[in-house]
Amino acid sequence: MRNVWQATRRHITLIEIMIVMTLIAMILGVVAYNYQGALEEGRAFETKAGIEKIRTILTLKVAQDPSAIDDMSNKWPDYVRQSPLVQNPDKMIKDGWGVPYKVSVETQDGNPVITVKSDNLDAYEGRNK
Repeated sequence: MRNVWQATRRHITLIEIMIVMTLIAMILGVVAYNYQGALEEGRAFETKAGIEKIRTILTLKVAQDPSAIDDMSNKWPDYVRQSPLVQNPDKMIKDGWGVPYKVSVETQDGNPVITVKSDNLDAYEGRNK
């Protein structure tokens, strides 16, 4: 008489392997999608912090030398590079996407106001509204 408890050999079928691979691919797709969103959010955060820091550096420069406001739009990268507040000036003059900021001086109520912008940040915020 044959032993009922005898171990049987079981093999994995091709269909089972394909199902497992499909599930793994779906999970990786979701993870990659969420990771990309987190990268964009990090770039936006870095850009916002950079804008505030550049605005502070340029405002301090104008406080030290009021005539610096006249050519601020052209010489702002030099002012950032000369600042003791910046550790990596070449990275500081670019936003989170690696594109240089746009700096302009506008007049509001007779007073000059330094504006620092990033087109990529504006596009990111426009997509996420």
